[in-house]
Amino acid sequence: KLLRAAGFRAMKIQVFRRNTQVDADACAEILAVGGPDFRVMVDRTADRSPNGLWSYDQALAAAQALEKAGCYWLEEPLARNDYEGPARLRRECKIIIAGGEGYHGLEPYKQCLIHGTYEILQPELRLIAGIWTARKVGVLAEAWGLKTAPHGISGLAWAGRLQVAAAMGSVYQEIAVLNPPWLPEDYCRPYLPLLYGEQPFTFEDGACVVPTRPGLGLNIDEKALAHYRVEGLQGIGPP
Repeated sequence: KLLRAAGFRAMKIQVFRRNTQVDADACAEILAVGGPDFRVMVDRTADRSPNGLWSYDQALAAAQALEKAGCYWLEEPLARNDYEGPARLRRECKIIIAGGEGYHGLEPYKQCLIHGTYEILQPELRLIAGIWTARKVGVLAEAWGLKTAPHGISGLAWAGRLQVAAAMGSVYQEIAVLNPPWLPEDYCRPYLPLLYGEQPFTFEDGACVVPTRPGLGLNIDEKALAHYRVEGLQGIGPP
């Protein structure tokens, strides 16, 4: 209800429960509250799941239950180096299968395209080698008729992901909100003294407006930046 009232039209939750039907029921409940035009996505993040990796049969059962509940996409249901398993899920289910946040460089994305692993590719800027390489993923995805959704983060670090999402032509951009009932602007509040007191990101009809200022689009107050600057330690590291 909080997200819906704030104007957002989608949310993503993690699904780590051993009984995947409980996760599917949770998605159905969220959708009932959000309304007919609200979307729910789920993230298994398989390689980091506290309950370990799913077998293919477990992933298939989960995908089918989530699909029946009305879930929009299932993210990383199987190991990140398993390119064929998610492709098989795509053939056997209608739910969107997404992934790619854990990849370094372009080679894993190339393998995803060759195998038909994911319908939505999710580059993470901290791992893939920055904005330029992530933009290349967008070009590859476009050539294969796929969508992109740069992996999410919160606070000012989101600025780079928003710019690369716009450069990719992506209609998706995740925002990490890990401490409900916080909203995206709550994560930026500590940085407002560096930004002339202005929120760096604004939303219209559930979509983020891409800033048009130079660079990452942040309106930095250089005087405030100098005021709050903390000098690093001296004499450490190579000369």
